[in-house]
Amino acid sequence: MPDEPVPPVPSHPALPRILGLFDATMIVVGSIIGSGIFLKVGNVDRALQVYGFLPILSVWVGVGLVTLCGSLALAELGAMYPHAGGPYLYLREAYGRLPAFLWGWTEFWVVRTGSIGALACATVIYFTELVPLPVWGQATLAVSIVVGLSTINMISTRWGASVQNLATVAKVVFLGGLILLPFVLSRIEPQNLTPVWTPPPSGLDGTITFWKAIGVAMIAVLWPYDGWINLGPVAEEIREPQRNVPRALALGLGIVIVVYVGAILSYHLTLTTSHLAESATVAADVFKVLFGSTGAKIAALGVMCSTFGATNSNMITGPRIYFAIARDGLIPRWVQQIHPTRQTPSNSILIQAVWTTLLIVIFYVWKDKPKDAFDGLTDSVICAGLIFYSLAVGAVYVLRITQPDLPRPYKTWGYPVTPALLLAAYAGAFTSLLLAQWQETLGVLGLIAAGVVYYMWTSRK
Repeated sequence: MPDEPVPPVPSHPALPRILGLFDATMIVVGSIIGSGIFLKVGNVDRALQVYGFLPILSVWVGVGLVTLCGSLALAELGAMYPHAGGPYLYLREAYGRLPAFLWGWTEFWVVRTGSIGALACATVIYFTELVPLPVWGQATLAVSIVVGLSTINMISTRWGASVQNLATVAKVVFLGGLILLPFVLSRIEPQNLTPVWTPPPSGLDGTITFWKAIGVAMIAVLWPYDGWINLGPVAEEIREPQRNVPRALALGLGIVIVVYVGAILSYHLTLTTSHLAESATVAADVFKVLFGSTGAKIAALGVMCSTFGATNSNMITGPRIYFAIARDGLIPRWVQQIHPTRQTPSNSILIQAVWTTLLIVIFYVWKDKPKDAFDGLTDSVICAGLIFYSLAVGAVYVLRITQPDLPRPYKTWGYPVTPALLLAAYAGAFTSLLLAQWQETLGVLGLIAAGVVYYMWTSRK
């Protein structure tokens, strides 16, 4: 893959390139592996347990492969446009300023801040396994996590990346233990995997019910794989982005898929499917089988490392999107200000922290329980993500037609089939979500419509 000159972004402040391949890969892995592999397992098993273990495993593998197909397309776009903003830039070049702005608008109000809030809530859920807290104490802790990580990232991008690297290594080591220890300690029960496959009842009703269950399970698994799009926004700070952006995406997704498949096998070999379907703390349950009550506390620490790291990775990527929108003059110019000595997008980080804090408070008041707040935030994130992630991947097709001569240091493997696989899967998932949770879906669509109004007002000014 030959090096290509990085296209400049003239007359704008630039962020320094200080992140290497390892940093970029850790951002991918850290952004994806967070809470979902611990808190969404029960959702999948409840939907599919009557059909056996094979459909359960297939959904985890299938969504992983579909996500990999999407990341291949993002790798081409990230190498073409290695600047802050990521998908915002791809959408702007492919569709124009309005769709790009709506991506950033939705990222700020729902996707990015909602992800950070959900992951902070997930960290609190497992912290209460160690230290019980009242609801107000849990909300305070979630807000403290957001404020603390925001402060670190405002002080230094290098500090934020170092926190990310440590947390990601810790979570991968923990998941490695979660996968291997049941085998090492001979605590696996192969009969837990039976029945492997139970066909749905014959007839149209049975087939429809089965595919509805697949849709529900897919929506649940989309959250554990969410974050695969997070590398693009920090491309401006990655060294040799034409090489390192595609490599980091491929390496990161490969690691995630292997880890997830191993974790699902470990869970089901240690615990019954019916137990997993009702459990909200599967990692703690596995470690309790292995080490008793002490094991549950060890698991809580491991999961907290995972969710804390994922919170930080989203904290890193989000401000670069708002930074890029401010460059285009669609939000106040002060958002793109780079701190004169720390060289961080400090104002972008600050506004993200403020709104995330308000979201956490709103959902804690509305839902009253950490798990309910977590599910409410993640459902909103996935609904909005399905729309704009699809548009970002679709930009590969548009730019191949409209800008065929633009340098492409990396070209999507399997084009045009691989991007189409993600688009088809996401269309099915969005339809399922619309049918199952139409009120939440319409709420997100209403927010996007409000973004159109704001854009028209700003454009006139």
